[in-house]
Amino acid sequence: MKLMKQEEIVCCVWPGVALPLGKNGNHLVDYFEQNYGIHVEYLEQVKTFSVRGMKGGRVDQIFNVKEDSVADFATIKTGIGALYAKEIVQRKEHYKYNERVYLRYFKQIENEVVKEGDLSKEDVYQTRF
Repeated sequence: MKLMKQEEIVCCVWPGVALPLGKNGNHLVDYFEQNYGIHVEYLEQVKTFSVRGMKGGRVDQIFNVKEDSVADFATIKTGIGALYAKEIVQRKEHYKYNERVYLRYFKQIENEVVKEGDLSKEDVYQTRF
């Protein structure tokens, strides 16, 4: 039996970037394709909690970078201000997202980061359960 290779994807966050009025995730997919030749899968737009004196949260875009574009994305990521979801967890900033977003995008990464020793048990997201 031949096993199919699982595609490598990297979850990313583009903090503080809202989609233009009337546009959906396809706009972001097209933006990366047309400007950088990078293939992404749009996941969702989320609003963070208000923290440390911020009035209202910020709007972030969450997307996956597809395997054929991971290396290219790494070269532009810092310049556009994007972060890998793993960086969000390592910076202990995943608490800024509601529990649904945490469970969907950050929990598995958090488990890996804890296992690697880069995040203490005290810094693990506190869920209601």
